[in-house]
Amino acid sequence: MSTATNQLESTAYWTASVRALESAGLDRLFNDPWAEALAGDIGAGWIAQRPPASILPIVLRTRYFDDFVQRIVHDEGVRQLVLLAAGLDTRAFRLDLPAATYCFELDRQDILAYKNAILGEAGAQPICSRHTVGVNLTGAWREALLAAGFSADVPACWLLEGFLFYLPSEDVTRLLDEVTTLAAPGSWLGFDIINGPMLTSPITKAWIEMQAQSGAPWIGTMDDPVAFLAERGWQAGLTQAGAPDANHGRWVLPVIPVTMPDMPHNWYVTAQKSDYFSGETNHA
Repeated sequence: MSTATNQLESTAYWTASVRALESAGLDRLFNDPWAEALAGDIGAGWIAQRPPASILPIVLRTRYFDDFVQRIVHDEGVRQLVLLAAGLDTRAFRLDLPAATYCFELDRQDILAYKNAILGEAGAQPICSRHTVGVNLTGAWREALLAAGFSADVPACWLLEGFLFYLPSEDVTRLLDEVTTLAAPGSWLGFDIINGPMLTSPITKAWIEMQAQSGAPWIGTMDDPVAFLAERGWQAGLTQAGAPDANHGRWVLPVIPVTMPDMPHNWYVTAQKSDYFSGETNHA
């Protein structure tokens, strides 16, 4: 495996270390009892160098998408959950999911094997029907998901959290187009994405430089997720860390309007696929 791949996969351990630290707090926004073991030395070494304020957006993002997933399975009755680039995610173990939910976790086989080993040693049991699918998401993965039991005829909740900014923008487009072709009408989609000014603003310079120096630079951007998704038959909304639905009394910095132009944005995007949309895309 290349050094670049190893460095990029380190981000899964970093995120687990954030969940471990948050889970240890008395005012925690979620509880992941397996996060510390999953984070290992890589995660522990990374988070020891991060000031608390720098990881708060990851904490708020985790809670936001926890709430999103649980709302879709409970209020909307969706029973398929697809986690793309699942990494060391433990939602199939720690969320309040109906037992009839089918959770599909897609990521590289080596990181899924590592996660399964750690969770197995801890005696962790999934709350729902969990299926791991070892794939490279920059290549072909559709058939592997279908072979694992996913039904493209039934609505699903798709979550792409914490990784699209590591991909070239053309790969982000390709991946979301593939999701669109597989998503039945009534499906839901959640992901986080940055805009172009995030890469150049002095406000975000320290974080962008840290990511690059760590070997996992942020490169993928999208300047108008709502319009992008509308072209593909999704009705989308945006929020961001510090907004009323992603705050929890933790955010102390000024909050800029979610669509203020020429400002850096790290959006949390949620969308539902329209019933009238065919699922075909043609964006040459």
